[in-house]
Amino acid sequence: MKELEKKNINMKLQEQINRIQSMMGIVSEVRVPRDERVELYKDDNIIVVVPLTHSALRKYANSCQWCINNDLGEWEDYHKGKHAVIIQRNPKKENIGITGNPTASELLMYERWGEGYTFDDIESIMGYEFKNQEQAEEYLGSLTKNIDNFATNILYYSPEYGLYDMEDNRLQTYGYRIDDVPNVTPEVIEIMDNYLTKEE
Repeated sequence: MKELEKKNINMKLQEQINRIQSMMGIVSEVRVPRDERVELYKDDNIIVVVPLTHSALRKYANSCQWCINNDLGEWEDYHKGKHAVIIQRNPKKENIGITGNPTASELLMYERWGEGYTFDDIESIMGYEFKNQEQAEEYLGSLTKNIDNFATNILYYSPEYGLYDMEDNRLQTYGYRIDDVPNVTPEVIEIMDNYLTKEE
């Protein structure tokens, strides 16, 4: 139980840090040396970059919960040069759910529920008591029907590994594709796919 409480405290602390960064506009743009990134696309709405170093990835994804942010080995072995970071230049305000947490965080718990967390674990981590399990399933399931409930200000995209929001929700799990993301046009998708699938 102590391990779960520790995870809960760490998760809430990270969420608070992320909220502060988002409110300050830190999500939008950071400075990364040119030799540490490839800029694939830029317009008034989005920037698409491929981080070439782990340091560059961490700068772009400083407010994201992606496991590769803290795992250099995983990034080097599986993700380096094989994914793009899509940054919305005009970040949207995050939706807050009935638990008082961002809906993207609630969705992450919904996904974890299906991966072995118990209903009690979910309530404990969210700090919210649902009427019953059915109410929780109905509410959390309803969140999946709107892409705006996900944290799409910064996205991880790889033709091989998928599409993830800032909270590490895998959007394909909920039926969303790269062309469902705001401001990502067919032209941008073609540019990303051509670069990310090119032969070494």
